Amino acid sequence: MKIDHARDMFESTDLSSNMEDYLETIAVLSRAHRVVRVKDIAKSLKVKMPSVTAALGKLSEQGLVNYEKYGYVDLTERGKAIADKVYSRHECLMDFFSEVLRMDAETADGEACRMEHHLAPQSCRQLYKLVEYFKRADAQSPWRKELADLLDERPLSELSEGDEAMIVRIEAEGVLKKRLIELGFRRGASIALVRYAPLQDPLQVTIQKYSISLRVEEARAVIVKLKAKTVE
Repeated sequence: MKIDHARDMFESTDLSSNMEDYLETIAVLSRAHRVVRVKDIAKSLKVKMPSVTAALGKLSEQGLVNYEKYGYVDLTERGKAIADKVYSRHECLMDFFSEVLRMDAETADGEACRMEHHLAPQSCRQLYKLVEYFKRADAQSPWRKELADLLDERPLSELSEGDEAMIVRIEAEGVLKKRLIELGFRRGASIALVRYAPLQDPLQVTIQKYSISLRVEEARAVIVKLKAKTVE
């Protein structure tokens, strides 16, 4: 997408976020299915069919969809143009969360869905330029490698059961820092999160072959870098 084209694509649609969701959903469904039905939209958006029917009535009145009761649904040319705008915002945000911020695809998609209707056009355009700059940059450039290392860091308390990681640093002072170091929590040490208690606190980890129980508050002070899981 060229910058000039992006400028148009990120302009406001003047529709509510709810109506934008319907247009985007219809567009996505139409790419995957020969026809789009009310029940398909309801299932995708997790809403009841009467709600879909009411929304389609409003969109039809605005000339954005072609729909007759109990019939198939398709977008008008104007409806397609607006759906493209909404989806462009979604794709831009997906790229930002997944490629720049290195978040997993499912989380990135969820965050994009929540934000795509609420960003001002200027914010969308600036974010798009940032993402495009990031994509063009050499993946081996020092600043990209430094950014990747920084973004891969996380508190021990955010690991999932079974994750293995390497300790990067301890963000604590005084008694807590002294206790953690005495337990073997040092830079470069390998650590694995075994399990959480039923209420997520405390958590059990293994470090240097020892099993240790930590409160979540303590685990937040241990900054780690997740190890890549080996594929058997």
